[in-house]
Amino acid sequence: MRANDYQATVRLLRLNLRQNRVFLACWAFIPGLLVMATAFTTIAMFPTRESLLGILPTLQDPMVVGIHGKVLDISVAGYTAWRTKVLCSLLAAIFSFVMVIRRTRRDEEEGRRELLGGVRVGRQAPLAAALLAALLVNIVMAGLILLGMLAAGLGFTGSLAHAASILACACFFTAAGAVLAQIFTSARTANVLSTILLVLLMAPHIGWNVKGSMGGVMYLSPLEWPFLIRAFAGERFEVLSIAVLMIGLLAFLALKLSARREYGAGFIPERTGRAEARSGFKSAWALSWRMQKGSFWFWLIFLALIGFMLGSVSQTLANISSTAPSLAGFVERLGGTDRAFMSLMIYEIALLIGIYPILALQQARSEESYLRADTLLALPVSRLRYYLSHLLFAFAGTAAIMATMGLTLGVGAAVATGDSGEFTRLLTETMVKIPAVWVVAGIASLLFGLIPRGMTGISFLVLGIFILLEFFYEQGAVSQALFSLSPFAQVYPTHPITALPVIGLLSASSLLVFLGGLAYQRRDVIS
Repeated sequence: MRANDYQATVRLLRLNLRQNRVFLACWAFIPGLLVMATAFTTIAMFPTRESLLGILPTLQDPMVVGIHGKVLDISVAGYTAWRTKVLCSLLAAIFSFVMVIRRTRRDEEEGRRELLGGVRVGRQAPLAAALLAALLVNIVMAGLILLGMLAAGLGFTGSLAHAASILACACFFTAAGAVLAQIFTSARTANVLSTILLVLLMAPHIGWNVKGSMGGVMYLSPLEWPFLIRAFAGERFEVLSIAVLMIGLLAFLALKLSARREYGAGFIPERTGRAEARSGFKSAWALSWRMQKGSFWFWLIFLALIGFMLGSVSQTLANISSTAPSLAGFVERLGGTDRAFMSLMIYEIALLIGIYPILALQQARSEESYLRADTLLALPVSRLRYYLSHLLFAFAGTAAIMATMGLTLGVGAAVATGDSGEFTRLLTETMVKIPAVWVVAGIASLLFGLIPRGMTGISFLVLGIFILLEFFYEQGAVSQALFSLSPFAQVYPTHPITALPVIGLLSASSLLVFLGGLAYQRRDVIS
């Protein structure tokens, strides 16, 4: 590698920080606000250590430990770090790999990298600038987490350890995303595989939490670093040395791969298409299916497997879950320990499935960005048909994915428990969540018509607000009225599901789709 390979890195860094300012602001501020809000809420709810000790059985409940791990220090500071480490790590990880893939592989796909190559820009400058931009935003995020904890009166050393561990986790996924962006030629493939990596790391995370420890293997997982650093419980900053080594190796590998590959290519090429189109490939619907089917099948198969696995262990999970006295009322409203865990898991998975319709509609937006929508609309294809062809996957695709997950979940539970009634119950609980996810699809469709360039970012921001409302509602930090602003509040497990909220959600999603289509008919096609 030569010095000229990094020419104009600083200028590209400034350009990256200037672009997508809303996205970067959300990335930097949301984790910090989440930590600060949790700290002040904890102070208000549990002003003394004795009050925290009163909920200790809840904190030690296997269902809670499986997600968050064990509480290492019974104090406001320890509780805040414990309660926020998983969610903040996941948010920072997602922001990080999306950013670095967008500014590298996606820029190549959309031709921006080729324009930059026409001026004096080094070969490695775009990747280096993307890595540095992600690093700087992550440092700002960690700094805001630290300042938020200090503003709440928490200790400096523990706050620094907590912020540094989340920073390390985010930087790991920055470097991992950069590596995947060099290996594969599609930004979508790199994003999907980064998400799969995150999910694959979550599975042993839950297992290790339940078991307690897995020895030195835990040090290789970035999701375990916030636990291993032991914020407010005898900090172990030496964990960061392993993190720095792994991040450095991944960043070095990404730069090496970038130097050896051709522009626009990857080490694993895209699958070539057919020499001749199929006979049925002659409509906007067929074209949309061709573009959407990869993502659709991935979501459907993945969640079908997750559903069957969860259903198969439902009886085991029921036997170890919800033993804490303070959760007794909550569990009772869910129908008992044999139903509580699965009801909560269905609800949480429905929140995550809200990502799918946003990605489905993003495909329509990408066609505009790549200037392919202009060619299609110049043919006998109306705007309405083009709009509806992608909308079909946002709505029918979501319903098919959730129905399949409900079927496999019910089959797994019926086989494991020997109770055929479990099949009907779990399938019904899953299907009733579909209208809430459709509201997310409706919001994305409205933004596609009104603000196409900001559709993806704002849609994810709205979905993130819905998730945060649920998070703070469970903590008692927001009222029922405020939580009701989220469509998922209408299908919350402890709330009785009647025809009225379901009809309301369906009406809201229909109105949003109608307004989005009306706006799309009136606006220009924007590249």
